[in-house]
Amino acid sequence: MEFIVHIFKLYPSLISDLVQGVVYIGSALLFLNAVWLIALAYRHARLIKTKELMRLAPEPATLDDPLMTAAVKTLHAAHDEHKGTPYPVSFLIDATHQMMENIYHTRYINKITMITNLLPPMGFIGTIFGMIMIFLAKADPNSDLNTTGLGVALFTTLIALTCFVILEVFKKNLINLATSRIERALGHHQSICEMTAQVEEEPPLPADAVTTP
Repeated sequence: MEFIVHIFKLYPSLISDLVQGVVYIGSALLFLNAVWLIALAYRHARLIKTKELMRLAPEPATLDDPLMTAAVKTLHAAHDEHKGTPYPVSFLIDATHQMMENIYHTRYINKITMITNLLPPMGFIGTIFGMIMIFLAKADPNSDLNTTGLGVALFTTLIALTCFVILEVFKKNLINLATSRIERALGHHQSICEMTAQVEEEPPLPADAVTTP
């Protein structure tokens, strides 16, 4: 323990630079990773035109589908699966809405939340090291450890919390955007039900109508 205290007193600037470097680099890596996820999330929740949605609705859903397209495809498939039995359409709409939200949160929001939750502890690491320097300097008020420790404690916390606030704002916006996009896509449920009904009502071709060249 005395050796560590001696190192802190002997090289205050070096210890300060190392701690700040670790916190800044760690915060920057987390922040950039979150920004990449945010960009992917915005792309996934992009607006799709109504004509395009209606054209793609009968096709099977894939992982690469945008959020609105996946919602329409899922609702169409569910309606088509239950077309022979009486069921409340509102139930399928609510279930599809919840399913799309869960998928979106699992792919993007939960990962962004994990990153944002790591940022404050990164700043607090710098705060703890800064406070240690300040406590070691109590015996000598004019020591460089005092001002250096205070700088480490404040700047590392400031950087981490600033990144945290920025990412939280984007995360809240993504949640609201995803909800809006899903509701907009499922707002075409009447058209989707009519599409399924038309497919069901089409009579099969009679055998004598089939001609061979």
